[in-house]
Order: sequence, then C-alpha cells, then structure tokens
Amino acid sequence: MISMPRSVANANVSEIDVLQLLEARLWVARLGEGDVLRWWRTDGVLGPDGGFVAPRVLPVTHPTARARIVFVVAAYACRQRHPDPLARTLFYLDPETEDRLDALLVEKLGDASYWSGIMARLEAVTGQVEPAETLLASGIVTSEDIRRVEKLNLGPGGRTVAIPSTSTSAETIRLLAAGFARSNSGNLVVPYLQGA
Repeated sequence: MISMPRSVANANVSEIDVLQLLEARLWVARLGEGDVLRWWRTDGVLGPDGGFVAPRVLPVTHPTARARIVFVVAAYACRQRHPDPLARTLFYLDPETEDRLDALLVEKLGDASYWSGIMARLEAVTGQVEPAETLLASGIVTSEDIRRVEKLNLGPGGRTVAIPSTSTSAETIRLLAAGFARSNSGNLVVPYLQGA
C-alpha cells in the first residue's frame, strides 16, 4: 500500500477533511469539462446538461454518479499529463484517503439538501471562465493560495506544477486545487505534491 509521505503533507492522511477534498474536486472537475475549459473528455456531466439528463436516469443518486464519472476521467487526464505512478494529485491522493472519500460519497448518496446547493452552483459554471476567479468565488481556495501557486515554476513543457510541503492537510488540498489556476482553456497544468 502506497501512502502519502508525511514529509509531503506534514499531516497524517487521516486528518484530511474529505468534505473539503470532495468540494475541491467538484469545482476543479467542473472547470475541466469540455463545455468549460476542456482539460478532460467529459462534457457537461456536472453542468446543466448533466442536471437535465441524470435525474431522469438516476433520480436519487445522480449527483454522486455524476461526480464519480468526472473524478475518474480527471484522474486519468492528470495521469496522462504527469505519468509518475507515485505522484499525488487532487484527483488521486493515497488509498486511505480515497477510501474515506468513497465512504463519504456513499454516505451522501441520498442527501438532497447537500447536493442541491452545490450542484446548482456547479451547473451555473458555463462557457469560458477564469480558473482562479471561479476557484476563489467557490471558496475552496484563498487569494493567498492563488498568489503562492502563481510564483511556482512550471515543469517541463509547462505540463505540471510541483506543490511544496505544507503545514496542514487543509492547506495542501487548497494548494492542489489552486494549482489548476495555472491551466488555461485546452491546456491542462497538473499540480502534484512535491516529493511524492
């Protein structure tokens, strides 16, 4: 079992707030869809098209299903851009954290009050948007997080950005999400944990 090195996150993986991780993934996943910034090959699954079709197919569980679909595609796209098998990205951390997130998704399967609010906000993200502005408006990153990642050097070919060690897991999740602000339309830059 591979786990996130303590030196990378400076925090025990069990300390990661999986709700914070879920929401960061949802916002970045929506930004990357084909109808927004075209970083991966889903088109509107978390957008208005998915909001129209999915409830007719899966009336209760469609938000979780939609999230899982885009998460898998985003993880694959990140691995394609940065194929290091030990790299940890927003869409794949360590097995323990992934199991905890999966358990949260199961727990929230029928939680309409949770999903209705966040899905409405995600579905409102359409067209070409500025990643940094959208991530800030969502509340999953701070302006300081954006400033920090803007100062980081891009990797070879401008395909990646290494996120340095942080003092808390919450900060790690915020910086991994903020790192996607280095991407632009049709050009994915994958933030990954330095030292992983």
